[in-house]
Order: sequence, then structure tokens, then C-alpha cells
Amino acid sequence: MLPFCDRSISVARKDVAPVWTRSWPIAKEPTTLGQHLKKKRFTAGLRQKEIAAKLGVSARTLSLWECDRIVPAWTFQPSLIAYLGFDPFDGLTPGKPKGNETPDVAFLSPNAPATIGQKITAFRLKSRKTRKQLAAEWGISVKTLWGWETDRRQPSAMCPERMGGFE
Repeated sequence: MLPFCDRSISVARKDVAPVWTRSWPIAKEPTTLGQHLKKKRFTAGLRQKEIAAKLGVSARTLSLWECDRIVPAWTFQPSLIAYLGFDPFDGLTPGKPKGNETPDVAFLSPNAPATIGQKITAFRLKSRKTRKQLAAEWGISVKTLWGWETDRRQPSAMCPERMGGFE
């Protein structure tokens, strides 16, 4: 081997995106929260771990948000709005959440809820409360509230006094 072959020079190229960002498809015009998060992260050339640390969540949680598998809880809205630079929760489709919220998360649709469970879910989401918070306010267990929201159970006739402000 020649003596000059063991040297290598590397120069950072600012006009080329990092290798790891070139292999994943990104929506040119994002419509869901996950697509907005992914596009913002890729254009900045940052990894999920770095953005997750800024938002105060785990990399796994950010990954699930980017894939639209779960919808962020209300407590993360201010940090997401600050990170993205706009309010993505106004008129944005939530994708297809499969995790911590019911399939009818988009309660602002023109279709009014039909069942008591859908009405309770819509009320909870409009008041921006978790199931735990609303259950504590109404003096019931979280499991009972979940049963009502999924229409597996119905509130008894004695419950309307507890459910102040509902309907």
C-alpha cells in the first residue's frame, strides 16, 4: 500500500440532507399531525431522540405520534404548538389513532354524537380532560367511565346529579 492512501478527508456538505433522511418518504403537503411532526424533524435534519428530548417525551412516543398511531394528550399541546410554530389541532385530521383515545377523536365533525357514550366522550374531549380527571370529578372509577364511553354500560338513573355540566 502506498503511504498516501491511508489518509482520508471528509468535508460536511450543507446542501445534501443526511443519509438517514433520504430513505424515508415525507409528505409534501402534510395533513395529519404525524406528517407535520415528521416533516418538521426531517427538514431540520434531527433525529427522533433529539426532538423527543425537546418535547419532554420518549423517542417511542414521538415515533407513535409521527405514525399517527396515537394522538398526543392535551398536556402536550402547548409544547407541540411551540415546536411546530402553528396550532396543528385546528382543522387538522388526527389520522387513524389506535392508542389512547377512541376512534371518534375528531369530535368537531358536523355529525352529532348519537349514543350516550359518544356524548360523554365528546363532552370530555371538549372540556379537555382525561378520563381520570373526569372520573374523579364525577366520583366514579375510570373503568366505569370507559364502560360508558364505549357503550358497554349505561349510567344509572342516579348518576345525572353527579354528572354536573353534562348535556
